[in-house]
Amino acid sequence: MNNRRTILIALTFLGAITACVVPGLPTSSTSLPTPTVDTGRIETMVAGTVSAAIVQTEQFAPVPASTTVFTAAPIAAITSTPAPTETPTAEPDPTLSQLIEQEDGSLLFVDERAGYQIELPAGWLVMRINEKEYLDAFSLEEAANPHVQQSLLSVQNENPDVLRLFAVDANPDHIKNEFVTEMRLGLNEELDMSLNSDEELQAIASEIPATADIFRFEVTSINIVTSASGMDIGVIEARSSFMSPTGSDVTIYQKQVFFNVPAGTQSITLTMVAELKDTFLPVLDEMLETVNIVVDE
Repeated sequence: MNNRRTILIALTFLGAITACVVPGLPTSSTSLPTPTVDTGRIETMVAGTVSAAIVQTEQFAPVPASTTVFTAAPIAAITSTPAPTETPTAEPDPTLSQLIEQEDGSLLFVDERAGYQIELPAGWLVMRINEKEYLDAFSLEEAANPHVQQSLLSVQNENPDVLRLFAVDANPDHIKNEFVTEMRLGLNEELDMSLNSDEELQAIASEIPATADIFRFEVTSINIVTSASGMDIGVIEARSSFMSPTGSDVTIYQKQVFFNVPAGTQSITLTMVAELKDTFLPVLDEMLETVNIVVDE
């Protein structure tokens, strides 16, 4: 029990904390300066770091089959043709997932590895970190914002078998005090969480303060809820704070939800400044109502 709980914390909550960027401070993934210094130097450093990220990511990025680039910008279909060989063979897609654009602009994420699918709203930068859409995100107009850039770079070394999907709200109106709202969809194949009681959630919550790296989160609530479709969902809410560049105290809100899928326990971690709760919590609630467990026949 304790070992499984430790794995869950390490792969969900700690990963989400280290992905967050303290405004005014460099990230662990890169040493990007704040926008108050020379902008030419920023562009040079960002370009170098992005190049390194692309080289590193391309080492394990598969050649995508017919797929789609999912961004807040106009979406374009991308197809690729394998290089000819003497004995061509079909190789399985190691991501075991798909991103499919819907007519309303939302995205359907089908995670064949985990065994479920879920819809994400339009307008976010949504990416699998070992797929081409992650590399393409760096060249988007939205990524010219240094805070969005930092957010993208913060996950370049994550394990794509665990961090199954990463989403960033790049709307400049939603970037408050240099903080970018992020959503992380993680899979823990080592755990099948019991949601008959909140015992395991309580155990996870009790260890959250000890996992502090950049932000020290304090748990504010623990609940088990049932979706309209009848799915049991574990919920942990937490808060932290940081000092803004202007010297004011900014509260950070984080909501983690857990539900079981055929391959283990799935988590979704949403992190934002607290003043945006009314904007993004309904988005997460709507997403959870679209979860559909996919069982192979």
